[in-house]
Amino acid sequence: MPEYRTYAGLDDRISKDGDVGFLGFNNRMRPDQLPAGLLADAQNLRTDRRGEAQVRKGIDLISNPLSTGASALVLPFTLVADDTSVTATQTGGAVVLTNVTATNFPSSGTVNVSGVSGLTPAVNGNRAFTKDSSTQITISDQVYSGTASGPATVKFGILNDDAVNAIYGSCAFSDPNASASQYIIFAANAKAVAVNTVTGETTDIGYPTGVTISSAGSMLQAFNKVFIFRDGATALENNLRISTISAATVTGSSNTANITTSTNHNLVTGDLVTINNLGFSTTDPNGSAKSITKTGDTTFTYSLTASGDEPYTVSSTSIVATDFTKVASGTYTQPIQITSTVTTAAGKMTVNTGSDAHNLSTGNEVIVEDKAGSNLIVGERYIVTVVDSTNFTIFVQHANESNTPNVIFQQQVSVGLGFSHMPAPPYAVYHQRRLVMPFKFSVTGTDTFTSRGILDEVIASDILDTDTYDQIYAQYRFNAGEADFNVGLHSFSEDNLMVFNRNSIHLITNTTSLQGASTRLLTNEVGCVARQSIVQVGNQVIFLSDNGVYSTQFFDEYNLRGTETPLSEPINVTIQRINRAYWQNSVGVYFDNRYFLAVPLDTATKNNAIIIYNFLNKQWESIDQVADTDFHISNLLVVGEGAERGVYAVNDIGGVQKLGERVDGVDRVITQIGGAEKTINIPGSLTTRQYTLGSLERKNWKQFEMHIESDTSAVSNFDISVETENPDANLSLGTLSDFVGSTLAEDEDVSIRGRIGNRRGYGIQFTLNNTLGRPKIRAIEADGSISFRSTNKAE
Repeated sequence: MPEYRTYAGLDDRISKDGDVGFLGFNNRMRPDQLPAGLLADAQNLRTDRRGEAQVRKGIDLISNPLSTGASALVLPFTLVADDTSVTATQTGGAVVLTNVTATNFPSSGTVNVSGVSGLTPAVNGNRAFTKDSSTQITISDQVYSGTASGPATVKFGILNDDAVNAIYGSCAFSDPNASASQYIIFAANAKAVAVNTVTGETTDIGYPTGVTISSAGSMLQAFNKVFIFRDGATALENNLRISTISAATVTGSSNTANITTSTNHNLVTGDLVTINNLGFSTTDPNGSAKSITKTGDTTFTYSLTASGDEPYTVSSTSIVATDFTKVASGTYTQPIQITSTVTTAAGKMTVNTGSDAHNLSTGNEVIVEDKAGSNLIVGERYIVTVVDSTNFTIFVQHANESNTPNVIFQQQVSVGLGFSHMPAPPYAVYHQRRLVMPFKFSVTGTDTFTSRGILDEVIASDILDTDTYDQIYAQYRFNAGEADFNVGLHSFSEDNLMVFNRNSIHLITNTTSLQGASTRLLTNEVGCVARQSIVQVGNQVIFLSDNGVYSTQFFDEYNLRGTETPLSEPINVTIQRINRAYWQNSVGVYFDNRYFLAVPLDTATKNNAIIIYNFLNKQWESIDQVADTDFHISNLLVVGEGAERGVYAVNDIGGVQKLGERVDGVDRVITQIGGAEKTINIPGSLTTRQYTLGSLERKNWKQFEMHIESDTSAVSNFDISVETENPDANLSLGTLSDFVGSTLAEDEDVSIRGRIGNRRGYGIQFTLNNTLGRPKIRAIEADGSISFRSTNKAE
């Protein structure tokens, strides 16, 4: 390849242009305007501090909870209204149904059986089945005995409400009673599911009787509780505790299950729990709404619905978890006097109210109204720390005493229009020991709510009390009467609560004292379009707006101001591709010095791409997509400890996938409810800026050079092509293996050179499309000369 040390006067000198490192990409500017180090396009790439552009690590499937338990309805299969030719037979404790005439039904699912007699227990009803052949199915959910008679009638296509068939919300959960306990909690239609991010094991969590979820909601962990918020419906809460069962037996004479846990279960008598995956032969001990009796720190009992006398088998998936319950609703009754007997030891006072329930919860404030013969002082205020139905605890600085009677406490009384229960919000945030939420509904009765016709007002709970809301001093309205509504809230430092409306941003300060709180307008020039896109990074708050990804920043003495130019200005072409009909579902997180924002691109109705901003490089880094149009993202969560900590993508079909986990250049995901995992190659690609040799002249492009390294865990290969402009042309230069002789081995680096063939053009761009592994691109160079001097137009 010709390169010369000296040139004669008429020689065309060879010039070089290229990049020896990459920082990110910019698709707003023309490719020939980009500075060195910026790409014109980056798909599924990472650019680290060394300037190497490498195909991202793959997504790994952690769990697929929708494939557990009974099967949900999965189409297509023939729906048979009445098949009355079926014969039922009890065989080895299972029921075999033959002469089934339905076609194309799945390998497992739910069928409704009727007309069968002679079996104990009865098989009639909705039953999970497995397919034996095109005309035979087996039901083995219990041990059946007796001689079946019929004929049977079966109906296929029956949706099992106990099966998980969609996900309507998710959140991260860390058990405060257990070390290294990290979960993702799903809200499914008829139950919640906890996924252990370390083991991938799933645990069912029950809902209150009669409660199902059928529309999108939001979830939050706060005050050692997990909340499921349902817009316009009673929220659910759970003092969630999850324990592994180490032993289980049954007392036949009393129909009582005896459970031992491997660690302290932290349960109290009366807790409702869900029992998972105990092995049994006759009486099923599993299920939700089991009311327990505590017999020790690691033991408890509950009653069975039928008699039994058998050993149960346990495994690593035999789990007990507390059920969700409804938050309080109905008319809020102002507290009454609490008459009690008190005992003080070592600064802790135990208050016993006898047979009268006190209606207090942890975090409530009580005031001493009558000290009686105790060492208390009238007017003292205390925070309740531990409660049960007739006892609570406060911490005092008085002398010890024992069983002093007739002490009267008064719970805090509202200072406004009276207290309200939680007003059925669509979401809430934790701020300064309070829950803050939109105030769209009034509580008008038990589980009954009335729209207030106000969409730009928020309300805060009492301190450390998620059930008490003051309707005057704890509510705030913004832009009253204007065409605006609340989108999101964000708790910032120094007691600043940011309120994001659709067309404006506001700030609430000094919420520690509700009477002294104040509000002010930050800007009415920009608003937020997606609540879950709001993320804090240092002194910046980033969110998706009409103008793209925008940021506000605290400057001198925490004076919050908005930046004039959107953060996403360099990738405005990508921002314009976001489907605005569904961009309210976009979701962002901050992790590993990057802002991840999942968005619906082009015609997608769900988030099908993640755009990533690298704060170290101060550039947009990549557009990440899985090469399957059925894959999408409902939520992004930062969960885990140690090596397990990372960004997890979850969706409404039940997939829990960890981003940046696989080093082999493939994504492992699910794309349908209860479906099998798919392994898909990562379609990494980059397009360089346009190299022009620094002039407007037309050139002859002669050759190129690339420095490439293969990752330590996989061999590499990719396609190479170039595009010239004026005149316009596309040219394939082959593959990496064409230049190396084979795929590039693991942990090998190479410099390749190739001819471009004197292609003419003002500028030239390179595009690399990954086909194998996770190659690193270190440098790219193009050589050319200004020698195309025709006066004809070039196009």
